[in-house]
Amino acid sequence: MGQAARQAVAETVAVRSQRFGDYEVPAERILRFPEGLVGFPEARQFVLLESGRPGSPFRYLLCLDLPELGFVVCDAAHVCPGYVADVPRPADVPAADVAVLALVTVPADARQMTANLMAPLLIDCRSGHGRQIVLDTGHHPIRFPLLASSDPA
Repeated sequence: MGQAARQAVAETVAVRSQRFGDYEVPAERILRFPEGLVGFPEARQFVLLESGRPGSPFRYLLCLDLPELGFVVCDAAHVCPGYVADVPRPADVPAADVAVLALVTVPADARQMTANLMAPLLIDCRSGHGRQIVLDTGHHPIRFPLLASSDPA
């Protein structure tokens, strides 16, 4: 194997999951959550994958530490206008470099989908480091409906 081929192999990470499938992901796209997530303290390394549907607001956050753990997420700014302004961001990271994601719950009836606005994920897009925060102000619900009851599925 040539030097260039060896480097290409070293720069990707294999994601193998019975539930979510198999992916080769560039190593620089690994997101690191040093504190883990609420309820999953051992889940510290993730990759963010597109949904595969063009224009979809949803993405998949797959755990490298626990391959069968994955979440549907969406950009919180698109879910609730003005929400991101209420989220405290790291002082040392410019606001433009912080992604604020909401975990999405997708029940059997997709019309009942909700986003968790109480515990968003903050990701420093430059470093790939993230953390989950809990907004205990009482202003943001854990189950924010994503579809109005009159919207088709």
